[in-house]
Amino acid sequence: MTHADRAPSPRAAHGSLTVTILITAGACYGMTINGWIGAFGFYTAAVLTWCTVRLYADHHRTVAEHDWARRHALGECPPPLDPCCRLVDASDGAVHSIRCTDLFHRIVTPLTTDGHPTT
Repeated sequence: MTHADRAPSPRAAHGSLTVTILITAGACYGMTINGWIGAFGFYTAAVLTWCTVRLYADHHRTVAEHDWARRHALGECPPPLDPCCRLVDASDGAVHSIRCTDLFHRIVTPLTTDGHPTT
């Protein structure tokens, strides 16, 4: 079982959220001492907030992919997720991953231009 096969635990996101709240509280206190200390604390909290949001989104996407795969394996014909895979947004739809939930792209993606499957 590889890392890609496991759903990421929301534990890291919960920890990141806790640290973000503590740093925000520290930044509020830092503003009473020196404005630069508070500004640095708020900047750090903003970056950690972005990281927390990404961790939660990654967890929810992986859970949705696993649910889609389970339903597909049971013989249902679930509609593709939106977006159909994680590479679509980064490549403007030009590249799809092997784990794409659009069945057409799942079949076509491993093929090279000469029609032989890649290894």
